[in-house]
Amino acid sequence: MIMEELQKAIELQYQSKGIAKCRYNALNKVFNFLKDYNSKDNAVFLNKSKEELKAGYAQYWNKKLNGAENQAINDIYNYINVNSNFIAIKKTANKEIKIKNDKPKNSPLSDYKTGLSAWVGDSPKVLILGTMPGDKSLKEQAYYCDTARNSFWKIMYSIFGKKDDMTSNHDFITSHNIALWDCVQSGIRKGSTDDGYDIDSLIPNDIQSFLKEYPSIKTIVLNGKGKGSEKHPSTTFLFKRFFSTIDFDGKIVLLSSTSNTCSLTFEEKLEEWSVILELAT
Repeated sequence: MIMEELQKAIELQYQSKGIAKCRYNALNKVFNFLKDYNSKDNAVFLNKSKEELKAGYAQYWNKKLNGAENQAINDIYNYINVNSNFIAIKKTANKEIKIKNDKPKNSPLSDYKTGLSAWVGDSPKVLILGTMPGDKSLKEQAYYCDTARNSFWKIMYSIFGKKDDMTSNHDFITSHNIALWDCVQSGIRKGSTDDGYDIDSLIPNDIQSFLKEYPSIKTIVLNGKGKGSEKHPSTTFLFKRFFSTIDFDGKIVLLSSTSNTCSLTFEEKLEEWSVILELAT
C-alpha cells in the first residue's frame, strides 16, 4: 500500500540521520491519522496541500500541532517532492488519476523554506543552533554548505582534526559529541540570508523535546551572536523569541562562524570557538 511504503521510506531516512525518538512517535501519530483519514483510499491525502492536511490533523486531534508533528508532515511532503518519480495513484469511481508532484518547497524559486532534521549521535554534549540553513544547504540537505560565507567546517576541522575523505560531515561532527540543529523549523525567507525572513511566518523547532530526549546535552551554542531584530533576526534573537522559557540548566554560549563577523579574522574566530573542545569532551 502507498502509505505503508511511504512511512517505511521516511523511517529509513530517520534511521540514517539518527533522528530523535520523539520524531518517530510524531510520525507514527501522523500516519495513524492518515490511515483513518484515508480509510477508503490510501492516496487521497495527496490531493490536499500541506497546509490543508495540517489543519485536518489539528481538527482530528482537537489540538494544535507540536513541533515534531508539524515536522513529520513536512517530512512526508518533502519526501514526495524530492522523489520526483513518486507517483500516487488515487482510485475514484472506476478510474485512476495520476497525481503529479509540485516543485519541491526548497526550490530556489520558493520563499517558503523547510529546515533540516537535527544531526545528532547517541550522547551529544553540545547542541549548536543556527537560524535556518541557507538555500545551498537546503539543496544539499546538509549543514553549513556555503563555505564561502561560513567558516564552520573549517573551524571544526581546525579544532578536532580534519576528517578523512570517507567520513561524512554528519558522522564527523556527531562523533565529537556535537549535535547540529536550528531555531527555525520552517517559514518564509526571501533569498538565503537572515534579512529575508518574514518573522511572523516562522515555526520553531521543538528544542524542549529534543533536550528531554538527549539529557546528555549540557551546553547550547548559539551560532550567531549578533543582537538581531525582527527585520534581521539572528540566532540569539530567535532563541530569545521562541525559547525564553525553555527548561535547561546548562550553559548557553554565544559564538559566530559566519563571514558577517567582519571584525574578526579567522584566527580570532577559531580562538573563540576553541572552547568547544572542552565542552564536547
